[in-house]
Amino acid sequence: MWNESSPEEDRELIARCREGDPLAFEELVRKYQQPVLNLVYHYLGNRGDVEDVAQKIFIKIYFSLQKFDTRRPFFPWLYRIAINQCYDELRHIRRRKTYTFSELNLEDSASIEKILRSNEPAGQFDQDRSEMQALLQKVLSQLSDHQRKVIILRDIEAIPYIEMAAILKCTEQAARLKVFRARNKLKNILKKVLPESKSPRHD
Repeated sequence: MWNESSPEEDRELIARCREGDPLAFEELVRKYQQPVLNLVYHYLGNRGDVEDVAQKIFIKIYFSLQKFDTRRPFFPWLYRIAINQCYDELRHIRRRKTYTFSELNLEDSASIEKILRSNEPAGQFDQDRSEMQALLQKVLSQLSDHQRKVIILRDIEAIPYIEMAAILKCTEQAARLKVFRARNKLKNILKKVLPESKSPRHD
């Protein structure tokens, strides 16, 4: 779930990192570790070592800090690195089985719609959390990489549109349009497995 970052605090920590303060980077990791872990989990599910991938992301961030433009917000830059790493990991595991529509039953689809209609991210469902996450992964696997990224950012991680725009390198209006299109694609997928179900509703 998204928690608003502090640009001034980030700039101070980055300046300390560049000066060789190891504790500053540890603070950055503590601050952003959970959002990165959430992102990796929603991309890879149980198909990868989430903590290992998150560690790779922070290593890349550490060695890229000298190139970071401190006039810009840190979080979108970090998230783009994290997303790119997730893409790399997915490319390595795509030889494995991908889910098909026939593997989803009516009960599965109803559970997925419950996740997507909720104002809370999927990870906050306590009951049958692992099962519901697995079901969500089945549906997300039917989306393109870009559509999956948009759905994860907005509907699972609840990233504000203004932050999404920075992550996606587009205008806020364009970010809203991308979400609209991705949600329509998701609705079409759900209709194929549950034709009589109502479409997921979003605020």
